[in-house]
Amino acid sequence: MMKIDATIVEEARKFVIDKLDKDLPDNYFYHNKKHTLDVLQNSEIIAYHSVLNQEDKRILQCGALFHDLGYIDGFDEHEAKSAAYADEFLKLKNVDANIIDEVKQAILSTKMPQKPRNKISRILCDADLMYLSDELHYFDEAELLRKEWIETGKSYMSEKEFYKNSLKFFENHHYHTKYGKQVLSPGKEKIYRDIQKKYAEM
Repeated sequence: MMKIDATIVEEARKFVIDKLDKDLPDNYFYHNKKHTLDVLQNSEIIAYHSVLNQEDKRILQCGALFHDLGYIDGFDEHEAKSAAYADEFLKLKNVDANIIDEVKQAILSTKMPQKPRNKISRILCDADLMYLSDELHYFDEAELLRKEWIETGKSYMSEKEFYKNSLKFFENHHYHTKYGKQVLSPGKEKIYRDIQKKYAEM
């Protein structure tokens, strides 16, 4: 049985991107290839600041790549579906079962409300929601998410309803890593105040 090496990470990247290009419906405006690659990059940034060893970093990278692949089969239980895709792929690569379990655990931890139980999962959870702190792009990303919810039938929220929902989400969410708490939280707090202002003006 094998550990995850750089070749497997690259093969996973190609597999996931090909699946998303081929099988993801066009009305997933937010949970798409761009989001997957953003979360991969975000996870690598947080990992760098979290002093993660190479083996754990590759587990994290696979978790980031597969974490939303389940959307190709619809929204419901997409985390479990994503974990199943990771399990199937990594078994074909003869990856050790304990390592596969760590990848799956990280993916499953991203289900809301997030409940990460180890360092890898904490990093992936923060990477997945790093956009909450992105002062340049948050409102564009949030509108893509609202549009996706409408087009996929998940939720028919008006812009005002969406902002109200977003305020509750911000209040209930917290970052899990030291990087998230120290570096990301200030940007998130500013965006929260901006949402409050926009909501009050509606």
